[in-house]
Formats: sequence, C-alpha cells, structure tokens
Amino acid sequence: MQTSPLTKKVRASIGTLGVLGIELVLMDAPPTTAYLQIYTDKRCQANCRFCSQAAGANGDMKQIARGQYIPSDLDEVVRRLGIAYERGYLMRACIQTAMYAKMWQDTTYLISRIRKTSQIPISLSVFPLSDEKYAALKGMGVDELVVPLDACSPELFSRIKGKEADSIYNWDTHLDGIRRAVRIFGRGSVGTHLIIGMGESARDALGVIDVLHADGVYSALFAYTHLPGTRNVPANLNVNHYRTVQLGAYLIRKGLASFEDMTFRDGKVVDFGISRARILHYVEVGDAFKTTGCPDCNRPYATETHHETFNFPMNPDADEIKMIKEQLGIVE
Repeated sequence: MQTSPLTKKVRASIGTLGVLGIELVLMDAPPTTAYLQIYTDKRCQANCRFCSQAAGANGDMKQIARGQYIPSDLDEVVRRLGIAYERGYLMRACIQTAMYAKMWQDTTYLISRIRKTSQIPISLSVFPLSDEKYAALKGMGVDELVVPLDACSPELFSRIKGKEADSIYNWDTHLDGIRRAVRIFGRGSVGTHLIIGMGESARDALGVIDVLHADGVYSALFAYTHLPGTRNVPANLNVNHYRTVQLGAYLIRKGLASFEDMTFRDGKVVDFGISRARILHYVEVGDAFKTTGCPDCNRPYATETHHETFNFPMNPDADEIKMIKEQLGIVE
C-alpha cells in the first residue's frame, strides 16, 4: 500500500486544468492527455541545461518548455481526471518526474491514487530505474514508460545533461535503462524524448531514432525552447531542420525507409531514399508533422507559439500543408 506524501499536491499543465474545469482556459486545441508532474518545492538533483527545474537553474519551477505546470490539489485533480476519462475528454494521463529524495514515494502514490479512481491509461516519464522498479510500475498500471535522452548524440548528451553540464546522467546508462524497460514493458510500449534544435544534425537525430526504432522504442520529438534562468545550449533550431527530422522520423517509424536508405551531406538530408512522388504523398497526408509520443498525446503548444508551429496537435489543414512543403523546399 502506498503511503500518502506530506503534501497532497500535483503539478498540472494549464491546458489540463482547463479540460478538468479547474481553470478557465480558452483553447483551440485542448489536450487529449492529462499532463501532470509529481510535486516538490525542491529543484531536481540533475542539472540539464535546458530545464528550469535543474539543480543549477534559477528559472520558474512551474515551467516545462512553454507549458505552465501549476501546483494543484491532488485529490481534486485525480477526482476530475476520472470524470474526464469517463466522458471521453481525456484519454491518457502522463506523469513527469524529477530526481529528489522522495521521488519514488510521490510517484507511486500519485499512480495509485489515479488507478483507484479510474482505468485511464498511464504513461510515466522517468530517468533510468532498476528492473524491480520497472516491474513494480507496470504492476501498478503504468502501460507506457519513457526515459528521455533529450540529446541526439553521446557528445551532446554529455554537454547538455551529462558530465560536461555538471550533471549526473550518462548516455550509456540511459540507453541501458531504455533497453531494460523494453524487456519489461514490451516493444512499442517504451519511448524516449528527443529535443531538436540543441546543436544536432539531421544525421545525428535520424541515426539515433533509427537505432531506437530497431530496439522497439519510439521517439517523441520536441522543439528546443530556451527558458529564462536556464543555461545556454548550442541552439540551432529552425523550422526547416525540424521538418526534415520529422519527415525522416516518420519514414523510419512507418517502415517506409531506414537510416541506411538515406543520404546525408554535411549532416543534412539530401535524399530520403524514396521517390519524390512518395515523399510528396506522405507530406500531403500530414501525419508526419503531428505530435509524436505515447498513444493519444497531442501536447498542444508545449513547444509552440501561435506564430510558429513545430508539432501539430491535430491534422494540419491545406494551408498548413502548403507551408510545410515550402519549409521542406518541395516545389510542385
């Protein structure tokens, strides 16, 4: 039996609170997943350069990328979450974690409270854990497990969230944690996060996506967002680069092309390994440019503004498809 933490709070994204009716939020694309984070008033023991909750950051701890995660009453959030799931407003709960002394207690308590209220599918994003804890999480009802790499190469990982960032994470340990999770949760039920725009090339990004795909791991793409109070990263975010990675990742994910099929020059894609007609078809379908991640995750405006969209929370319309073609340099 899980014991109650001293504080019964949970962080919830402002969009989630809007769907739950706790906050009044005007939304053109409501979230289809409830985005939550276990609550602590302490900073994470890790020191990822991009994170406002990092040990060495002095940013707003409510901020995750562009999202505001508001400390809220846990009992009320969980109660309304069950109602929202029953009525079809929310289809999944996604729990983010942080590294601190009572992380495991707070995480398992929140999972158990959600599971007592409803059968909503639960995803958990966490740093590598032991096999015993992975198995315990699965037994509690977690059906999707995410271990975020964030960076697309060992070198960038070290600079952004590893040794060179004065942090405690290690690329090989993260990869091992991901692969061990696959053995427990199964292929297709383990994912990672990759933040695009932190100095990687398209070759870096698509290379690691291809390797993970072969291991049965899906990659959720995020656009790098610099937050006040965080340390600098070697940012190279632009929408053209992002679209290229999205399209390549889609082709890999759907088994339409592999990394070996693709041709690169100076780290950029010059040939996806399939015909131009097929590329045009997949671009026009639009699925490649929608939010990726766990089932039913749409993350509206998680890394976007109203002026520039990287991940579409719904099917892109005809004007948006035209814009995407221009961003990819596709001329009909």
